[in-house]
Amino acid sequence: MKKIICVFGLAALLPLGCLAQVSEGTKVGINTGTGLNVPRSGIFWTSPTSQAGLVGDFYIDSLWREGNVKLMKPVAQIGGLESDTIAGIEIRYNVLNDELEVLADKSKKDVRVIRGSQLKSFKTNSGPGNGEYVNLVAYDPKGESKGFGAVLASGKLTFVKAYKTKITKPNYNPGFGTGEKNTVVRLATDYYLLSGSGVQKVSLNKKSLLASMSDKKQEVEQYLKENKPDLSDEAQVAGLVQYYNSK
Repeated sequence: MKKIICVFGLAALLPLGCLAQVSEGTKVGINTGTGLNVPRSGIFWTSPTSQAGLVGDFYIDSLWREGNVKLMKPVAQIGGLESDTIAGIEIRYNVLNDELEVLADKSKKDVRVIRGSQLKSFKTNSGPGNGEYVNLVAYDPKGESKGFGAVLASGKLTFVKAYKTKITKPNYNPGFGTGEKNTVVRLATDYYLLSGSGVQKVSLNKKSLLASMSDKKQEVEQYLKENKPDLSDEAQVAGLVQYYNSK
C-alpha cells in the first residue's frame, strides 16, 4: 500500500510543464493516426502510451522487476519531505515510448509511467546484467544525447550499452496478400563511454577505445598486449574499462 500511496502522492504534486518532450512512440502514434496521449498529472501518466498497430520489441526486459528509480530533481512526497528516489516498486522500461512503466496495482492491472526525461537512472534487483541503467542526457552538458544505457563498467569512465528502436513501416500489398500490415519495432544498441566531459559513442575496436583512454595510453596498450582481449566482446571491453579506471 505504501508504494501505491507514493505513486499517487507524486502524481498530484508535480507540474505539467515537465512533460514537454515527445517520445518516438508518440511520434509513431501520431503518424499512424492513434493521436497524442497527453499527460494528465505530473511525472506519472494515468496509463502507458497506446501501442495499437505496433508489433515487435518494446522493452529492454519485458518482465516486471522490483527496483528503484532516481529522478532528475527531488520531489515532494508524503509528509512534505523531498526526495529524488523511489524504491521498492515493480518496473520495466519501454524503449519506444521512453517511459518507465510502474506496476502500481497488479490485481487491477494498474500501470503508471514515468517519462524518461524525468529519470536520472533506474535499477532492478534481478534480470539481465547488473540491472543498472543511466540516462545519457545526465552526462551530456549539451542535452543532445537520448536513451538509457545498461552500465557495463563504472568509474572515471562509465561504459554503457544504450538501447534504441528501429522502426519499419507497414508494407502490406493487398493485391498479392504479402507484406506486413503493422508497424514493426526492433531494438538496437550502441556503445558509449560516459565521463565528466560528456558522452562519447564508441565502436568495439582498439582504435575507437584507445582514443578515449589516451591519458593512460601506455598502461592500456600494455594491458592489451598481455591479456589480448577480444574487443568485439562487450564483457571483455568492460574488463578493459575497469582496468583503466583502476589506474
